[in-house]
Amino acid sequence: MKHSSAKKVEESVPWEEIPAPPTKPKRPLLDLPQILVYVDFSQHTVIEGERRDGTVYYIPFDAEEGLLVKRLPIKDFDHKYKPLLDYPVDRAAKLYLQYATHLGATREALNYLGKYTQITQGEIAMATSKKNTDEKLAAQKTAEKKPVPAKKETPKKAEPKAATKKVEPKAKGEKKETASQMFKDLIMEGKLTDEQIFKKVQAKFGLDDNKAGYVKWYRNDLRKNGVKNVPDPVVK
Repeated sequence: MKHSSAKKVEESVPWEEIPAPPTKPKRPLLDLPQILVYVDFSQHTVIEGERRDGTVYYIPFDAEEGLLVKRLPIKDFDHKYKPLLDYPVDRAAKLYLQYATHLGATREALNYLGKYTQITQGEIAMATSKKNTDEKLAAQKTAEKKPVPAKKETPKKAEPKAATKKVEPKAKGEKKETASQMFKDLIMEGKLTDEQIFKKVQAKFGLDDNKAGYVKWYRNDLRKNGVKNVPDPVVK
């Protein structure tokens, strides 16, 4: 019996059957953490509270207004803000809470922060108290800026001006007589009634009838200026 000298050829395994090297299983998409911290083009951070009815409710970090909830349509929000992939929301919430006790925060903002970090009653009291105080001060400053209407001052009654009338020039050194001086002289004489005094001055200086009250005015003026023994009106 003849033995074959040919070597036995080792059977090859089709490449399709070669087991592939072990690979790291892909993480299901649903297991990825939700991005809740965002930043705008000026590197200002915000924390997303929720998305509801086509609106994003979010908390911006504002050193002047404190922490409060603002709203934007989802499309506008996603255009303005970009997600911070490596910034855990719990860390951002703790940082916001620390500032809330100094800057103030609304209860609505604290409710959203409470979803991501623990908030004590003391922190709530400090933040809301600070916010209420700041709002009162802001309202007070706004009121102070409003112009206060000036008090209407009663205009002082000006001394009536006697009607000008051409009179003949008197001799040099002689005192020029005026309606004002004539009123005062006749009042101090105390012989005529107020009506008679006015008629006499009117006849000389051509005063209008509506200036009959000048007699009373000049009598009061004399007393205000300290003139003694000003006669009372003569009654006849």
